[in-house]
Amino acid sequence: MVVSVFLDIIYLLFPLLCYFLYLVYSKVRFEEEKFLFLDLAIFSSYYICSRFGDLSVMYGFIINIPFLLALYKKRIVPSLVLSFCISVFLSDLYCVSPYLLLSEYSLIFIISFFSKYKVINIFTIIKILFGTIIAFNIPRNFEVNFLSIVILFIIMYFVFYFIISFYAKIENMVKMYYSLESITKEKKLYESLFKITHEIKNPLAVCKGYLDMFNINDTKKANKYINIIDQEIDRTLTLLKDFSDVSKIHVDKNMMDITMLMEDVCDEVSLAFNGNVKFKSDILEDEVLINGDYNRLKQVLINLVKNAKESIKDTGMVILEGKVINKNYVINVRDNGCGMDDETSKKIGTAFYTTKKNGTGLGVCLSKEIIERHEGSITYFSKETKGTTVRIVIPINKTSF
Repeated sequence: MVVSVFLDIIYLLFPLLCYFLYLVYSKVRFEEEKFLFLDLAIFSSYYICSRFGDLSVMYGFIINIPFLLALYKKRIVPSLVLSFCISVFLSDLYCVSPYLLLSEYSLIFIISFFSKYKVINIFTIIKILFGTIIAFNIPRNFEVNFLSIVILFIIMYFVFYFIISFYAKIENMVKMYYSLESITKEKKLYESLFKITHEIKNPLAVCKGYLDMFNINDTKKANKYINIIDQEIDRTLTLLKDFSDVSKIHVDKNMMDITMLMEDVCDEVSLAFNGNVKFKSDILEDEVLINGDYNRLKQVLINLVKNAKESIKDTGMVILEGKVINKNYVINVRDNGCGMDDETSKKIGTAFYTTKKNGTGLGVCLSKEIIERHEGSITYFSKETKGTTVRIVIPINKTSF
């Protein structure tokens, strides 16, 4: 008997579990479509249980679960259809008039839809009233039958309560899944927007700096500044084009001389340093070829030198080093600025984490992503009040050896 009841419950719940799995994996968004498949699951539950289940007089109440779920979700048509089908089914099982059962289910339907009481309470109370009437018409010893009825209704209530609670929990889990998915998408979008803001701000700041120093009477410097400003505008346009893909940064790798890149970065950042903060470079002069994106790597190095300079409050020095170690090109950006404590060092590189007042928290995250796309690594070594060293390791092209 227990095995039979267990199988009947599986018959009833299996279509509903399929319904929830369908919602998760097909990512249904429209409510009308969700309700259509819910109705299909409810009718399937009833059909499978009534067709293949082994329902006894004692546990025939299980067939009410699809009807109860239809009421719970306020599905009018499924509720009406199931009330008729269940009335006919139970009239044969209990050998009572189908009209009596139709009256019972009609009353449950009307009160459930037009009152604020819980469906399970309405259903149980009316079932007790009509169940008692039916029990009086069964020619058996009433005392024994009454005890059985009390036990039956207690079991019925807890089974229905468990099913409704189970359904509500899974429904909440599906809603939470949708919410988390939506939050993840929004986070990616905001992260991409912040990346655009952060990266466009740097070339525009460089352009503004050179325009402030621009002097048309100094032809030599003016031509140099125009060339740098032109490069920065091209870089800005490239950033805008690449960020059309909101999920990942586009890296266009070609054979390039990283020594030339390092010298270009030195020329560009050196003018941004004043008398209090010095800039020094120590770069290998030989040609070193890597497979990389010139503009993206330049973007990373400028960001790192800029961050190093901003970490120095009064006087100090920023050093940019480049050398070959074990078939890798190693870049070090050193400063003797404020440094970072252990907690900050652990969080560095986390999206949106920043210690700057007006920072986006994406500069380091973005730099890390670019270097990793070059099959390299970026590591931070820092000690509070002592300064920070950022080490980038990028594999050298085999043709360089």
